[in-house]
Amino acid sequence: MSNLQSYFIAGPENLLPHHILKSEKPERALIRIVSELAENGLDVFQLRAKSMKDNEIIELIKDIRLATSNCDMKLCINDNVNVASKCKGLIDILHLGQTDMDPNEAKKLIDQNIQIGLSITDENQLGNISNCVNYLGVGPIFLTGSKSDASEPMGLNTLKKIIYKTKLPVVAIGGISLDNITDLFKIGVSGVAVISAILNEYNPTENFHKLKENIIKGLEK
Repeated sequence: MSNLQSYFIAGPENLLPHHILKSEKPERALIRIVSELAENGLDVFQLRAKSMKDNEIIELIKDIRLATSNCDMKLCINDNVNVASKCKGLIDILHLGQTDMDPNEAKKLIDQNIQIGLSITDENQLGNISNCVNYLGVGPIFLTGSKSDASEPMGLNTLKKIIYKTKLPVVAIGGISLDNITDLFKIGVSGVAVISAILNEYNPTENFHKLKENIIKGLEK
């Protein structure tokens, strides 16, 4: 699968007050931030919009795609197979969790060019991965405050075992910070998925530049 190194997850609800300009709605602020990151080399943006209606999500996807049309960034929708089925030519990836629709069933409902990512939270889940899955989102690796229903952190040792046992690209998620990104790439992850490492009290684009620098360090032999 193509590059997954820098993988940013967010919805309008993840923005802090200082991310939003005066007279700007959260959705427009998100589009602006994602566009800036895409221009600076963001590989994947996953829209996670749990509180929005499907028609609102589709309109937001259209706006994000338009704003990033001159960039190589891949656009992903989280969980929502119904939205993905209506987004032919707009999204590149559908990401599914363990309690979402089975990947094989989802694949039948979406455009065949849309790739599928699957979350796993346990090493034992490696035995039940459909052939249509293109990469794995593995975690939480560390303690995270970005997802209230997250599983217990698995730590680096379990992550290493999963990377060793699968031929699929592994994107680490959960508690990823600028301080641990380099170590994660050194043990073999294909990407890191982040929310608060980008959306915090500092500037998102400056955070992203630091993230990219640490990815490069992690890839150095």
